[in-house]
Amino acid sequence: MESYTIHSFDGYPISVHEFTPSSPNNKTIVFAPAVAVPQKFYFNIAQDLAQKGCNVFTFDYRGIGSSISQSIQSLKDHGYFSWAADFKAVSKFAKDEFPDNTQYMIGHSFGGNSIGFSDAYQYYDKYLTIASQFGYYKHFALKMQFLIYLNFKFFVPITTSILGYYPSNWFGLGSPLTTKTAKDWAIYLLHPDSMLHFTKMNKSTHYKDIKESILLVSIDDDLFAPKKSVDILGERVYNNANVTRKHIKPADYNLKTIGHFDFFRKKNQDILWPIIYDWFELN
Repeated sequence: MESYTIHSFDGYPISVHEFTPSSPNNKTIVFAPAVAVPQKFYFNIAQDLAQKGCNVFTFDYRGIGSSISQSIQSLKDHGYFSWAADFKAVSKFAKDEFPDNTQYMIGHSFGGNSIGFSDAYQYYDKYLTIASQFGYYKHFALKMQFLIYLNFKFFVPITTSILGYYPSNWFGLGSPLTTKTAKDWAIYLLHPDSMLHFTKMNKSTHYKDIKESILLVSIDDDLFAPKKSVDILGERVYNNANVTRKHIKPADYNLKTIGHFDFFRKKNQDILWPIIYDWFELN
C-alpha cells in the first residue's frame, strides 16, 4: 500500500492510497466512500482485491479522514459537488496511471450515488454500489423517518449556524461535515426528488449519461438504505444504465446482521465479498 496526495480541480490536496497487485490482471478498482466515512474503512477489502490482481485506489473526500488540510469551517461552501469533483480527480488519476486497464468503481452509500454529480462516469466500464439509495426519507422505516426529519430539519441548521460545521459525530454519523455538505445531505434526504433535485438545480449532473452495467446491492436489515429506496435508485436515477439488482438477506448467508456497514468488514470476506468477485469477474 502506497500513500500520497493528488490535487483536486481547485488544487485542494486529496489523500489517496494505492494498493498494488503482485500479479496484475489489468483491472483497476476505485472506491467511493460513504458520507463521513474515512477511506481506511475500506483498506481490508482493497487489499483483498489487490491480491486478486487489481490496481486499487481509495481516497478521502476533502474535509474527511486524511484529506484535512484546512479547518472544516473554512470549507463551509464545499459540499456534494466538491466531493464529486474530488472523486473525478481520483478517477482520472487512476485512469492516467493505468490507461490500458479496464476501470471499475465500488460505491458505498453516497459514493454510489455520487457518480452522476460529475462526469467521472467517462473513466469507468462497470459499477457496483453497496447500500446506495434514493434518499427521500419517507421511503424509510417510520422510526428512521422521525430521526432523519428531526436531525436534518432542525439540528443541521442549528449546529451549522452556531459552530460553522455539522458535528455529525455527535449523532453517530461519522466524521464532522462542512456546512454545505450537511445542507446538501439534508436536501438529499428531505426533498421528494432526492439527488434528482440537484439535477434540476445544476446542469453539471450526468445521471442520464451513465449507460454502463451497474449492480445495485441492498441489504435487508439496512436502516439507511431500505430495499424500496434502492429499487427507486435504479428505476428513477440510473434508468439509462444497464441495471442489475441484488437484495441480500443476512439469514441467506447464515449471518445475524449486516446493516449499512458490515459488507465491507473482513469478517465477511469469504461470505459477502464473492459478490464483488463475480460481478467484476475476478475468480
